Amino acid sequence: MRTLLCFLFALITCCLLAQDVSRIKITERLDDVSLGKVLRLLRNKYDLKIAYDDALITGITVDGAFTGLSVTNFLDAILKNKGIDYQLLNGKILLVPKQVDLDINTPSLFDLTVFGSVVDANTGENLPNALVRVRGSTKGTSTNKDGYFILPEVPTDTSTIEVSYLGFKKAEIKLAPGKNKSTLKFFMEESALELSEFVVVENLRKTVSYGDEISQMTIDPENLSALPSLGEFDIFRSLQLLPGISGTDETSSALTIRNSPSAHNLVLFDGFTIYRLDHFFGVYSAINADAVRNIQVYKGGFGAKYGGRVSGVVDITGKTGSFNEPNYSLGVNLLSARFSANVPINGGKGALHFSARRAYTDIIRSKLFENLYRNFRDGSNDLDAINAADVLRPDFHFYDLNLKATYKVTDKDILSLSVYRGKDILDANFEDIFRDSNNNIIRIQEVEEHADWGNTGLGLMWSRNWSANFNSNLQLAYSNHFYQYNYSDTISDANADVRRTYDLDRYNNVRDIQVNLRNEVFLGNKHKVDFGINYSNLDVTSELMINDQERLSGRLFNGSGNLISFYASDKYYLTGKLLINPGLRYNLSSVSNKGFLSPRLAAIYQFNPHFEIKASGGKYFQIIREQTFDDPFTNAQDGWILSDLDNQNSSNGLSILEADHWIAGFQYQKNNLTVDVEFYAKQVSGLNENIVSYVYNPITNTRTPRISDATGTSDIIGMDFLVQKEIGNYQGWLSYTRSKATNRFANINDGDDIPAREDQRNELKLVNIVELPDWNLSATWTYGSGRPFYEPQITLITDSQGNTINYDVNNTTKAITRLPAYHRLDISAARKFENDYMKGELGISILNVYNRLNIQSRRLNREALNNLIDENPGGAVPTNLYRNIALLDFTPSIFINLYF
Repeated sequence: MRTLLCFLFALITCCLLAQDVSRIKITERLDDVSLGKVLRLLRNKYDLKIAYDDALITGITVDGAFTGLSVTNFLDAILKNKGIDYQLLNGKILLVPKQVDLDINTPSLFDLTVFGSVVDANTGENLPNALVRVRGSTKGTSTNKDGYFILPEVPTDTSTIEVSYLGFKKAEIKLAPGKNKSTLKFFMEESALELSEFVVVENLRKTVSYGDEISQMTIDPENLSALPSLGEFDIFRSLQLLPGISGTDETSSALTIRNSPSAHNLVLFDGFTIYRLDHFFGVYSAINADAVRNIQVYKGGFGAKYGGRVSGVVDITGKTGSFNEPNYSLGVNLLSARFSANVPINGGKGALHFSARRAYTDIIRSKLFENLYRNFRDGSNDLDAINAADVLRPDFHFYDLNLKATYKVTDKDILSLSVYRGKDILDANFEDIFRDSNNNIIRIQEVEEHADWGNTGLGLMWSRNWSANFNSNLQLAYSNHFYQYNYSDTISDANADVRRTYDLDRYNNVRDIQVNLRNEVFLGNKHKVDFGINYSNLDVTSELMINDQERLSGRLFNGSGNLISFYASDKYYLTGKLLINPGLRYNLSSVSNKGFLSPRLAAIYQFNPHFEIKASGGKYFQIIREQTFDDPFTNAQDGWILSDLDNQNSSNGLSILEADHWIAGFQYQKNNLTVDVEFYAKQVSGLNENIVSYVYNPITNTRTPRISDATGTSDIIGMDFLVQKEIGNYQGWLSYTRSKATNRFANINDGDDIPAREDQRNELKLVNIVELPDWNLSATWTYGSGRPFYEPQITLITDSQGNTINYDVNNTTKAITRLPAYHRLDISAARKFENDYMKGELGISILNVYNRLNIQSRRLNREALNNLIDENPGGAVPTNLYRNIALLDFTPSIFINLYF
């Protein structure tokens, strides 16, 4: 702790000593020195913040003696007759091409292709997935992962090119005859900026926007801090505010996209797969928002470059760091603290990002932590309600680390390395003593619980722009997910003699090694072709062991295999208004010795720049899948396993998941108003669940856990509706989803249709954000109709005198009920402050403002059944057979964030 405080003191001191540019005097003698070297000298010796494009200064030298010049006079002298201009922006210097005095209104070239990049002017970081288009045109493109774009069919060399990126002001460049059209560079700024070549035209800090593909949405992580949260801005929980993604559980970071389980989604971070999405049993996302530059969400119908999942895709690009000047951030809330740093490498040729986050709940147990842990404890097993404050003393914490280094090897080559590590650790021991009315001990319950889980990821990528029309990237990716859980529950009588035991052991490990090659080629002005190959080596272990009344039942899975996928797609402008995007993905898997063909097709017809209709369809396969574990007594975590057969022959193994997607809709955008409607249908086959029943054995008078497999299908239909509006400092949206999800399993309820666990017929979300000069204010309201709840068939076992001696739980025969409707209001307010050395915000979030009692689920109360045998052997099924698992009540949280 002392080391950390010293580091923070030194960091703040350095910031306070930053120089005022207007007071700097420069004295140098330069003898034919390259301009790049001069700029590095200004950075290192005079502590100036300078941003520029390497191509702009290549081959330029400086010669002369300069004595006591101000910064502006020195720049005027060394840039004279060099074709370079500069601007001072809040203490930063930005070099740009000098404006050429030509007739910019008379075109000389027609139907040309423009190549360029989009850059954060503050950090020098290239911006992925920025939208680029010709003003007034219906056609556009987006930057790739490295921030480069190719825009074909630009009408003339006097056209105006517009770029928009979430969290930044819209920018434009007006082309002019005689200027280089193949290396445009857009510097995106968050503050007002006017330059000779490019000009900021809007100030809209949108949090959500639609991409250029069907069912694609883009999220700005920089704006997430404005939304209500449990103390810090949260990646996956913010996605739950979008239409089609369930948001009716504030204690879960799972992504239920269009009524499919979270494990049916592909979640990528810098190219490697994240298999576990949460910290703290779902309270926090596994990914630190400080490490995120951009988030792309595909709710369905995604293109051929993605595969391996049957529902949606979340593709996260991590921050590169700063190529210009270092910057730092600190954040603290009631549960955790975090730190991030972005620094340049080798004079701006490279950049480094580092971020770290750790919960201090093993050191300081706040009231918020106790409430969250009690919520998890009540829902995880069938313990009687634990009310004693001294019982809640778990040793629990989590941490995660992100490190990313990026280096511009040449003007055409970029090399990057991204590393992630996240882990949760839990150790808990409980003892609860039950007494009668005379304070005599009836029984003693002892619980021991140990768990650790997390993810490790590594992505090494080389990107190259071969030409203005062709780029490639090659990546080596490594992912590891680990989960180990041990739970023991022992009931003893007053004499300490053991009466009953229940033990659960769960282990899951996934190792995923991938090699990916992706290519983009522009053929003429009408075709953008993507093609590539993916190789994946998977190794999976899953173990489950249950001990109930000394009767054991278990399940062990070990599997490994290889998957090779080839894909190609073509974005083709069939006419000036009709874009079609056919694609094909071929998957060859060693686990089934069979190939799987995945055709994809999407089409968008743009009636005018404001209105379009869209449709898509495709087939999707998933080989690694999470096995649902349905135990009426616990919520033991599901585990990842590997399919070992194809759907045509599933009699001896686990089938591969297969899904068909069908989507159609329209979108209207004008005057900062967006209306988007999509209708969708999904058919999924190959579902599989482990169903745990507790079968009575009359010979031993005990129950034996019996695990059976249930294989089935799912039909999902629905509609997503969104209205979004920005007015001045206000932005907000209303999203509504109407859907139905039905499952069929041959050995559950005799094969009848049953609603899926994710079947929520109606969900409505309202989001409001106001950004004032000194305040960020926000409020969200979420409503969801009741989800289904499965009640297993319970039979009481009686002796010849009619006394209850045991019970039988048949989990393959279920009664279907519905939980109560869910609704919740959250608010947040943050006071912003800023001086010459740092900026920050101090705020409060309140979840569930009006203290609504929302029910997450119900848990079968094993103790109520056991008490029936011990204390009331002649009774009927108890009325308290199920216990409601409540979600958070009125929950305030405070936070502070600092940026240097």
